[in-house]
Amino acid sequence: LVTRLYKNPLSNAALIQKAVFSKGVLQAMRKTLTYSVLLFVSFFVFSCFQRSPKLADMETYTGPLFESKNVVIYLSDSSVVKIIMKGPEQVQYQNGDIEFPRGIEVNFFDRFGKKTSILTAQSGFKSAEENVYRVNGDVVVRNLQKQERLSTEELFWNPETQIIYTNKFVTVKTPTELIPAEGLKAPQDFSSYQFIKPSAGQFKFKAF
Repeated sequence: LVTRLYKNPLSNAALIQKAVFSKGVLQAMRKTLTYSVLLFVSFFVFSCFQRSPKLADMETYTGPLFESKNVVIYLSDSSVVKIIMKGPEQVQYQNGDIEFPRGIEVNFFDRFGKKTSILTAQSGFKSAEENVYRVNGDVVVRNLQKQERLSTEELFWNPETQIIYTNKFVTVKTPTELIPAEGLKAPQDFSSYQFIKPSAGQFKFKAF
């Protein structure tokens, strides 16, 4: 700051006061600017800490990865279709789990390509950790050759062992009998079955 002095003492005093005042204003402006910068930095650091939980949540996200409609999946062995899976909707999650939330149908075929049995349920789920399907809600397995039908509310299916099983209450309907029991184990074509806890009750009827 350059200040010109005049011969008049009064004028010089006024200029000196003006210079001091201007210097004080500049110092106040510098302090205000410093406080503003510190306040901005503090707010930025606080905002970063506020965002960090959200970033952590994104890193551990296990929700749906994508959804597919009207899904048809073919599983074959030696060029022969062994399984056809259908569902109006399939959801695959970030961790690899697969879900059929609106129903599932599994068609099983023998080594000649002939359909042997059909499994239907209101929903299905397959964990990425285990190659086992769990189906729930109005579960039905039908053997097409023997005309026998299994009904339950929950069933597990292992594609590797080709076994279906459950510990829930089941009923097996044959052309001549209706058999209730607790739990069941059977091959996926439902050509035979074994009850875990057979029931004392067994109902026979005549086929029409």
